[in-house]
Amino acid sequence: MSTFRTRLISGAVAGLALTAGTVGLASPAAAAGTAPPCVIGMVDGASGPAAKMAYVSNKCDFNVAVDMVVSNGTDSGCVTISPGHQYKFRTWGSNQQVFAINNCQP
Repeated sequence: MSTFRTRLISGAVAGLALTAGTVGLASPAAAAGTAPPCVIGMVDGASGPAAKMAYVSNKCDFNVAVDMVVSNGTDSGCVTISPGHQYKFRTWGSNQQVFAINNCQP
C-alpha cells in the first residue's frame, strides 16, 4: 500500500474517532454530576420520624434539571426548575437530610 493511501486511511480513522468523541460529549451521561452551587436544597424540620417538606431552589439564571437525593427519605425524582423558582415535595422517612442534588435528564 502506498504511503499516501496509508496516511489517508489513518487520517480518516482519526477523524472518525474525533467525531465519535464529540458525539459522546453530547450524550445524556455527559450531563450527569452534581448540580451547580446556585441550586439549593433543604428539608424542613428534618428531625424525627414523619413526612417532611423538602425544597429545591434554583438561584441560577438558567433552567436546571435536578434530582434531590434525601438520606432516610423519599427522593424528588428528576424535575426541571426555572430560574428563581422552587420545587417543593413531600419526603417520607426518619431524620431526613439532603444527601445530594444531581443533574439529570428530564
